[in-house]
Amino acid sequence: MTAAALLVAAVQQATLFGVVRDSIDLEPVAFARVTVSVAAARSSATASADSDRFGAFVVAGAPTGQVRVQVEAYGYEAWVRSYTEVPPDELLVLLRRAPVPIDSIVVNVRGQTGNPISLSRDAFVVDTAVMRLLPTILETDALRAVSMSPSASAPSDWVAIPFVRGGVSAGTPVMLDGVRLFNPHHLGGFLSAVNAEAVERVTLLPGSGGDAQPFGSLSGAIDIQTRDGARDRRRVTGSLGLASSRVAVEGPVGESASFIVDGRRTYIDLIFSGLRGLGATEAVIPYAFDDLHAKFTKDLGGVRRLSVTAYTNSEAFDNLAQEYNETATLDWGNTAVAIHYRHPLGPATLVDATLGHSRFSSHFLGLGGGSSVAERFGGDYVPPEDTVILGSGFMSEQRADVRLTRYTEHTTVTAGLQATDFTADHGYAVDDDHRDLQQIILSSLNLRASQWRLAAYSRVETRFGGSWASRAGLRLDHFSGLATMLAPFAELSYSGSWWRTRIVAARSHQALASMRDEESVGASFIAYDLLAPVVDGPVPRNSEFSAGWEATLGALHLRLDAYLRELDNIRVPELGTNPLGASTLDDPARRKVATGAARGVEVFWSWGWRSATAVGSYRWGKASRTVGPDTFTPRFHRDHEFELGVALERGNSSWSARASARSGQPTTPMLAVVPFVNYNSSENLEQHPLFRYMVAIGGTHNSARLPPYARLDVGWRHTRETSWFGGGSLTPFVSIANLFSLPNVVATVAEPNFDRDVRSDRVGIIDQVYMPQMPMIPFFGVEFRF
Repeated sequence: MTAAALLVAAVQQATLFGVVRDSIDLEPVAFARVTVSVAAARSSATASADSDRFGAFVVAGAPTGQVRVQVEAYGYEAWVRSYTEVPPDELLVLLRRAPVPIDSIVVNVRGQTGNPISLSRDAFVVDTAVMRLLPTILETDALRAVSMSPSASAPSDWVAIPFVRGGVSAGTPVMLDGVRLFNPHHLGGFLSAVNAEAVERVTLLPGSGGDAQPFGSLSGAIDIQTRDGARDRRRVTGSLGLASSRVAVEGPVGESASFIVDGRRTYIDLIFSGLRGLGATEAVIPYAFDDLHAKFTKDLGGVRRLSVTAYTNSEAFDNLAQEYNETATLDWGNTAVAIHYRHPLGPATLVDATLGHSRFSSHFLGLGGGSSVAERFGGDYVPPEDTVILGSGFMSEQRADVRLTRYTEHTTVTAGLQATDFTADHGYAVDDDHRDLQQIILSSLNLRASQWRLAAYSRVETRFGGSWASRAGLRLDHFSGLATMLAPFAELSYSGSWWRTRIVAARSHQALASMRDEESVGASFIAYDLLAPVVDGPVPRNSEFSAGWEATLGALHLRLDAYLRELDNIRVPELGTNPLGASTLDDPARRKVATGAARGVEVFWSWGWRSATAVGSYRWGKASRTVGPDTFTPRFHRDHEFELGVALERGNSSWSARASARSGQPTTPMLAVVPFVNYNSSENLEQHPLFRYMVAIGGTHNSARLPPYARLDVGWRHTRETSWFGGGSLTPFVSIANLFSLPNVVATVAEPNFDRDVRSDRVGIIDQVYMPQMPMIPFFGVEFRF
């Protein structure tokens, strides 16, 4: 009798599928909760699902007969409809926006604007509300906001690209609409290269299992999703800032398509050229960057859709026309194209196909041997004529990915095939006599290599009824000419009425190695990286275990994670005699097979009440690298990191602050200064004694600590309506980084004192010099929206 009842119940089930959109601009609404329940008051039969990043949802195992469909999303009014039976065709849900007090959190609504941990069980999600919650540093920046996550550790104030849970920098790819974006930053790493006007959300995946499985990386991924563009009318948004301006234009194309085009350019070079022309300054900063992004989206009916994303950026530095002893012209940039197509196979199966191409290229020319000394005494300036650096290179990736997702009542199955072709061609020649240039940028290298990676992956998410659920998957990677590897993951979770917990174990592989030497001083100021395929085994491997607990208590949302990570077969440069003086970018052939380890505890919380909002994080962690006989803590790591962001709104104005407190980074102690014997000719002995120059002797690498780090940023913005251009809004903003100008440091180096007065007692004396982090800097600008 029981078996027959179960059979009848299984037959009397249906599948509801469709798309959730904003009722005004028709943008997809992600993370909306769709619930189907029996209309009869006595029945408790329900089925539910969440909409994905494209607004699509599939409710499998929905009850039959008269049903009630309810759709809820944070910031929107509830959408409720009753039907005599589950609609057999795709359902279009248009949600009406509603102002939601920050403290009225509905527990069963998954996505909450401005709450980075409400959208995913293990990820950190930055949306536009989070970006504007923090004080603006130069301009609103998506990647810089990611550093609020306890999983992300930026190596310095100058470099915004984070290290994730003690992993390697090349192990955390930045993806833009499904295609990898190389070196996604400007100003050496200070500013994101992706225009905030186009960003829908940025997701930091700190692990390698679950949603990060398709990326196949060592240290998670940063996934940037851009907006489709408004479909109700044409809109123009942007900002005018201290060093750059950006603008975005979006709007409908017919009745079922939309576009968004956005661009940005700095005017640092133009400002200084103008000031010099007016005689206000002799300084010249011949540096400029620009970026351009465009996206076209076409709805093909229901959940079917096609989108095309194109992106390009460039940077250049050129002072060849300036009268310096050494001059250079450098230019580099990115291009990327991604095509995504979604098609349903019946009501319960979705197929996603993505094609992508990305390329990063660079060109360097440096001249030396000039002299401006004679000019000071009435002579002629001697321009540099010796070539000290010359070269160019590129790295590119072609990617194809097909993914099938099948929904049933208690199970979601995902299976995919993936192919990537990575090519690197770098050739640079550097004059060894110009050691300073090598330390800042790179050393000579000549590399040409390519590699195919073919992968198949699958995962199964099962809900056991009640509160238990699991996810498990397997990824098979074939690295051409190298090896074939298996990478499993498994997750078990339990959900209570107001809390949930999970444990995860995962493994991943990656056959790309970085040319960056993270122990060099330059790595704290320059984020640019060049990648190369690993051509000889063994394949770099990541093994990790994590456990997490999170809870929602009224307006407080809390997440606690603990993690263990083991890195095997990674490529790390040898320490050498002076790691701090090493080249920032070096030949990967000089790398050694090494291991790494990391462990830690992370806490993140978000809280809101009325017009006040606060988000914060704390991490305690340990990280290490072992190269040959040497085991050390990497320079980017801090044992303790604390972040707190608060915002208060009053009418059309908002005030924000961000406080950071971190323990000191590792450094190599200077144990002694010893005389260096300089065998000068006998006629110079009186003027230059044998022991005039000194040499610093360092201790064990990174065995000491720099002073602790503390910084407070504050910001203000005010929005007012305007009738310009048919109506819109203007939002001026002002912020101050490092309000109290606290003397934070990023490294310490030993430098000789070359005093021109040979009678000085300090000639040749070694000084321990601290290299500073960001001083107190004000930023201002205005954002506009029409």
